[in-house]
Amino acid sequence: MKKGILVGVSMAVLLGGGIFGIKSALADTNSTQVVQAPKANIQQHVGKRFNFLNQHKDQIHQINQLKEDRLDLSKQLLQKRDQLLDLFLAAKTSKNKDEIKQAKALKPQLKSLNQDIKNLVKEGKTERASLKQAVKNNSSDVTSQINQLISTHQQINAKMKEKIAQLDQLIGVFQTKTGV
Repeated sequence: MKKGILVGVSMAVLLGGGIFGIKSALADTNSTQVVQAPKANIQQHVGKRFNFLNQHKDQIHQINQLKEDRLDLSKQLLQKRDQLLDLFLAAKTSKNKDEIKQAKALKPQLKSLNQDIKNLVKEGKTERASLKQAVKNNSSDVTSQINQLISTHQQINAKMKEKIAQLDQLIGVFQTKTGV
């Protein structure tokens, strides 16, 4: 008996849904007029962020390209460090103290480059935060702040290239002695 009631209710739902679907399909064939809002009203509601993006899209593309370059440089740095690890282990096992001493002489330069990069990244973060606040406040110095951010990204990439050159020099120290 309970199964009969359940089947009856489900059939009623299916038939009701089917009729509703037919009615909505017929309703779609009726033509209705759609009133569009004038474009002037849309422009008023666009927002500060959209206006900022629209005005500074070339600089934003430049920042994104610099970030992409930085990722490529990071990948190169990782490969160099991996190669350097293998060479260092080979020098340590063959007990070439000369190579290790020369490598230690270059280490302070790498350390200072790492610190410079770290400081520039922090500076870039504070510049992004101040740029975001300037956009929010609709400030007039947004262009100068975005140019400063671009400059910081360029400096970071330049320091990373210097670091790659230092690592190449370090790799050269190990390769000349081991003959790799």
